[in-house]
Amino acid sequence: MAYFLISFIWWLFLSSAIVSAGYHRYFAHRAFKANPWYEYLVLLLGPLSGSGPALGWVGVHRLHHNHSDTDKDPHSPKFVPKWKVLTSMFAVPSIPRKVVKDLLRNKRVVWFYKNHKRIRWASLVLFLIVFGYIWTFWLFFMPMVYGYIGYGLLNTYCHTKERVRNIWWVNILTGGEGWHANHHDDPRNWKIGRRWYEIDMGSWWIWLIKKIRRTE
Repeated sequence: MAYFLISFIWWLFLSSAIVSAGYHRYFAHRAFKANPWYEYLVLLLGPLSGSGPALGWVGVHRLHHNHSDTDKDPHSPKFVPKWKVLTSMFAVPSIPRKVVKDLLRNKRVVWFYKNHKRIRWASLVLFLIVFGYIWTFWLFFMPMVYGYIGYGLLNTYCHTKERVRNIWWVNILTGGEGWHANHHDDPRNWKIGRRWYEIDMGSWWIWLIKKIRRTE
């Protein structure tokens, strides 16, 4: 039980502070400003969530917003078999350069994209040395499993044939992304949880990052 609990807490950090706040709201939508140290942190830890490098993730997500729930949406359950969306095994066409042209000018993003496989292997070796086999399984591999499950559920069930919807239990696995209808209503708003009961851990980290930025 302790293994699972600590593993899931680590996942909550990755999903909320790195993927939801970093990949999604910072890189994909430019919803807030941050200092370079945060970019480095997001680019380094992002692949540990099972999300791949930031450049590819952002490209797919922007295509999703540009063509939401049409046949050009990379993972719309209206046009892609639901099992492929649920397992994150949907095929992604080549991403037009114009979709990520701003990130292609960011040397940090490009470097991490070109070297993300080496970084992942180096991370695995480091985890094995520092934590051993059992903790590496729970801290390195299991967060990727949580990510595939969480984001698969989000893309499958927050989009129906009729509408985009908020789902509270998806929110638990995705660091605040379950309030998906809110996000599609206003993609550049860094607060996805709008009501007092809409817990949004990603926005908590963004509030802290903005505070730190003002004091540096």
